[in-house]
Parts: sequence; structure tokens; C-alpha cells
Amino acid sequence: MPDRNLPFSTPVSTVGLAGFPDSLASVAEARRAVEEARLPVVRSRHAWLDVANSLVLAEAARSPSLIEAARAALCLAVAVERRGTRVATSVRPWALAA
Repeated sequence: MPDRNLPFSTPVSTVGLAGFPDSLASVAEARRAVEEARLPVVRSRHAWLDVANSLVLAEAARSPSLIEAARAALCLAVAVERRGTRVATSVRPWALAA
């Protein structure tokens, strides 16, 4: 039976980000963390919405390429938050998850 957590090829370090564990190793773990720590906050950057949508898509499709695209979106959002900037280039076209 395939792993239901859909692991990333390499865990994403989130050390120092409020509300996150030190690293995120799978789609399921990342989705829980993003939904709990970033989506409810009004000041959330659009990069976090991109991450949430990418994680939902990866979880639904279970495609290795979509899992890695979600990981890339997560890495971008983490980097932007660490820099403290308000703008990040989206790595995916906008599509809202249902």
C-alpha cells in the first residue's frame, strides 16, 4: 500500500517560523501546518494560498511531479516569510482548491 502521507523528496526546513514544526516531510504534514498556521491569518501572503492549493492538488492526484511542485511552493513561501517581504512570485498558475 502506498504511503498515505506522500513524502517530499527532501524535508522542508521551517525552523523559526511561528506555528510550524522544525521541518515538514510530507504533503499531509505540510497541509495541516499551513491550514492551521497561515490560512486563517488575514495577513497571510498569497504564497501561502498557493502552497495550500498545491498541497490539495498533490494529495488528490498523488503525482510525484505535483508533490514536488507543492514542495517548491512551500520552499518559496518559507523563504519569503523569512525575508519578511510581502511579495513572492507564484510558482503555479492561480487555481483555487474546491
